[in-house]
Amino acid sequence: MTPRAMVATALLLGAFVAAAGAYGTLYCLFRLWRRPALKVASYVCYGILCAVTAAILVLTPLHFGWKILIAASCAAYLAIPPVTWRYLQRLHREERTSHDSGLAQHADRPVPRQFRRA
Repeated sequence: MTPRAMVATALLLGAFVAAAGAYGTLYCLFRLWRRPALKVASYVCYGILCAVTAAILVLTPLHFGWKILIAASCAAYLAIPPVTWRYLQRLHREERTSHDSGLAQHADRPVPRQFRRA
């Protein structure tokens, strides 16, 4: 790999990571605030991620195994934010349910006097 190809590959891989991070961040902001523009922006970032992936696959001198890893990562990134969001919702729903039923998270921990039940 020439120094020029090394720099170009590094820049493309950096763009890959930045686009993936932007997609995940914008997707979560959309789910949090329900702004349609955020949903569009998240999918635009995923489109950029796919374009950068294509450029990496076609233009870089990376070994075939690395290119397969990059392509698989691009495909997996589409599912990661929705799966993570659903998991967090379920986790917090269960946490809320346990608090509503009066179960203490840490029953063996001392409770300050002002917070004790009568």
